[in-house]
Amino acid sequence: MTYSNLCEKFNFPMPEYAAYYYDDFIKSYDRSKPLLSEEDAAMVCDVTGLPTEAKEALVKCARTINENDDAHLCGSFLADLTVYKRKPWVNYIYQPDLFTVPELYPEQVGWVIVAVMLANTLNNKKPPEDLNVENLNAFKGYSTNCFNTKGYWGIVEWHWNMLCASGSMFLFGILKFVPSEFTSDFPVITNGKEYISLAGGEFFIGKEGELVNCEEKSVGKTSFYEDDSKYIAHIINKDGSVDLNATEFDKTVWKDFLRGGDHTIDIHIPSKVEYTPEKFKEAFKMALDFYKDYYPDHKTKAFACYSWILSAQLDKVLPENSNILKVNSRLHLLPQIGSYDENIMFIRKGSSLQQKIADERAKGTEFHYGIMYSPLDELEGLDK
Repeated sequence: MTYSNLCEKFNFPMPEYAAYYYDDFIKSYDRSKPLLSEEDAAMVCDVTGLPTEAKEALVKCARTINENDDAHLCGSFLADLTVYKRKPWVNYIYQPDLFTVPELYPEQVGWVIVAVMLANTLNNKKPPEDLNVENLNAFKGYSTNCFNTKGYWGIVEWHWNMLCASGSMFLFGILKFVPSEFTSDFPVITNGKEYISLAGGEFFIGKEGELVNCEEKSVGKTSFYEDDSKYIAHIINKDGSVDLNATEFDKTVWKDFLRGGDHTIDIHIPSKVEYTPEKFKEAFKMALDFYKDYYPDHKTKAFACYSWILSAQLDKVLPENSNILKVNSRLHLLPQIGSYDENIMFIRKGSSLQQKIADERAKGTEFHYGIMYSPLDELEGLDK
């Protein structure tokens, strides 16, 4: 099967680098080797504590894929990329359908691929089993959720902890980490000492430096220009606010640091954690030490995250000594257009924070999601 034929079997675009790896993969492709052996399928269910009926279902799903030539090839290549070569598939894998397999629901195709990742980590102890606990628990939880909501065994919400993470999302300290790529459209430049974020395009600016989605609410508009010698752009301050006037930067002094696609280690912030600068620094250092060996081809430039908790507007509803504000003040925040209200799923219903956001929104304040980045050479000063 050619690469173009293979792509037709997928319901979403392959990442650009996949074509390069396909030629190498197809030379060593072994049709006789199961994508997921029945023994490994049973092992994954046993280790994750799934019931007998789930084990029987996963074994059947694995067998069905193994018996279908096209499904076996598609699954084997996807596993080769994401499980064995550990290439991240950022922004593509968020689709529920991988490829169509007769007799299987889409959620069951993904279930088998994720089980391949778990079986690999369990069999090879890479990473050690204690680091794999988060993914084991997620596999059980998301598999059970699929059964409870759809009436058959499979896996839902699997992109968070599983395949999009290429089997590489793990808990270190208070945070979950996964090697990824910078997804912001806002470029970051550096002179070797400082880091400056630039608004990379045309955006409306509100009266407090926030981004707004309509001209009526704005007091200005950003612009962006660059050529071989300079950037002319609006600075995004470290707190996420945007300057009204553009600034020129000489490229003999200022160089690109982060652009879309540059390597980062992304974080996911679990609920009810001790959100402090000290805990962030500890977790960052543990993750960096681990991934430099486990993911040696990933040339990390910074840690990054997209979250509601990175909203520049939270200073209106949190006390000055808030741990969230303490941490956020040590990160570089990039504002987003997308906004949220007090009913966001991540904020506890009936909490004082929910009420404060509701009150502030009644005054006309919009709360916007944010992206953060934290350069590696600022790691030591993160808790200062």
